[in-house]
Amino acid sequence: MIGALLDQRYQVVRVLGQGGFGHTYIAEDTRRPGNPTCVVKHLKPASSDPEFLQIARRLFTREAETLEKLGTHDQIPRLLAYFEENQEFYLVEEFIDGHPLNVELQAGQQWSESLVIQLLQEVLQILEFVHSNGVIHRDLKPENLIRRKHDNKIVLVDFGAVKQVQMQSIVAQELVKETVAIGTPGYMPSEQGQGRPRTSSDIYALGMIGIQALTGMNPTQFSEDPDTGEIIWQQQAQVSDSLAAVLTKMVRHYFKYRYQSAAEALQALEPLANPNAAKAFAAIASQRVSHYLRGSYQSASKALQTLQNLSGIKTRQAIATLKSLPSGRASAPSSNLMEETATVHPGHQLRSPINMGSFSSIPNKLPLIIGVSTATLVIIAVTLSVIRKPSPSVVATGNQTNLASEPNKTNSTPNSNQSSSKPDPNKSDSTPEPNKTNSTPDPDKSQDPNNCTFVMSRSSNVRESAKSKKTGKVLEAGTKLTVTGKEQDGWLEISSPEQGWVWKSRTKKTCPPSQKADFQKSDDSSKKNNPSKNND
Repeated sequence: MIGALLDQRYQVVRVLGQGGFGHTYIAEDTRRPGNPTCVVKHLKPASSDPEFLQIARRLFTREAETLEKLGTHDQIPRLLAYFEENQEFYLVEEFIDGHPLNVELQAGQQWSESLVIQLLQEVLQILEFVHSNGVIHRDLKPENLIRRKHDNKIVLVDFGAVKQVQMQSIVAQELVKETVAIGTPGYMPSEQGQGRPRTSSDIYALGMIGIQALTGMNPTQFSEDPDTGEIIWQQQAQVSDSLAAVLTKMVRHYFKYRYQSAAEALQALEPLANPNAAKAFAAIASQRVSHYLRGSYQSASKALQTLQNLSGIKTRQAIATLKSLPSGRASAPSSNLMEETATVHPGHQLRSPINMGSFSSIPNKLPLIIGVSTATLVIIAVTLSVIRKPSPSVVATGNQTNLASEPNKTNSTPNSNQSSSKPDPNKSDSTPEPNKTNSTPDPDKSQDPNNCTFVMSRSSNVRESAKSKKTGKVLEAGTKLTVTGKEQDGWLEISSPEQGWVWKSRTKKTCPPSQKADFQKSDDSSKKNNPSKNND
């Protein structure tokens, strides 16, 4: 094949690669100035049967059309031509001058988190475009990611194995009655190995490339959890919990537990790539909320002031109305007071900045104002008294707390034979007896059997077991723990505040001073005599 002239135009220079679907060659375009280099993919049909060739020809044409659409992306090679010769099919694509990513992923060399995040974001942006066109790459691996020489960008190549998503059933029904598994071990998830790839299959492969960059290990070297099938990798890398969570979700064994789209994975990576952006957004949001609260407070203050002004205006109008009455009428009680108050002289009317109307036109407002004002004052007084009055239950609780907190007030020497009897409800002394075990443990006490306290010194994820997946829950620094006493491979089992395992090196253990020997002996003897007792 070397030196052959294909389609009377493309002269083969050397072999670039080969596989079960055909060969890939470096060729020169003899019909363009300077004979530019290009890539020719030679696809050999599995059978020469005419019916089979007709179906293969139709699929080949559709795949060429798909590659034509994908080539519009700057980081995907352009399709230059496709043709059939001697019942064999050829694709001619743009040549990418650069080196494959596996040259950078040397064994034992670990990338920094920032470089890994940058790689994930760049490839995810390409996959978002590919998946939006209904295409699954199905062979995403470092060899198919080319670092372009002139701009250092990643280019996704080798779409020879891709098939449109809607064509999977046609391939299975019309060609060989079964689906061919395409991919590379270590980067290929289980559903792809069964011949049922999904868009999340490409996300799985990219996640394994990210883990390979962080650990410096080949994906085939990682062990799997025998129960869940999840990849065990975090102990091999120094990685933050946030990035570890993203990568772990990308490579989940069950495809439904992964990110379902490249856009979703990009959204999860955004806070890691721009940590200051999240802080800036929080600051802006805080300023907006403060501004709205201040505006609401000012609006409420203005409303209250307006109500007070209106109340004062009505009161002054009522007083002016009464003063304007003749002395005889004002002093003599009359049942027709409403009619008498209507004879206010215009010269004595009070002018108001707000058009409230004259009391002379609406004489029945005076008793309404007095009644409403009186009712408002009564309601305010009752509300204040209810708010300021302490709750009897709180007082009672406080008294009981004070009684329980006095260490000097103790009962007589307890009788060990009565330790299981019910407490007397008439007894008000709630001080616990020194040798009696409190049946209800205090959740704030996080002690082991030696009365030592465990506290989280750094934040840590909680696992279901020492070698299993994370539960998704995180214990922050300063959280008190209740331990069970079990340890395994550097992990410590806890029972509260969450049940599971935490990394022991991220906990701090504090023990009290040693007790007197005689008290310790007596305590030990009591434990032997009462093996069913719980330790404090």
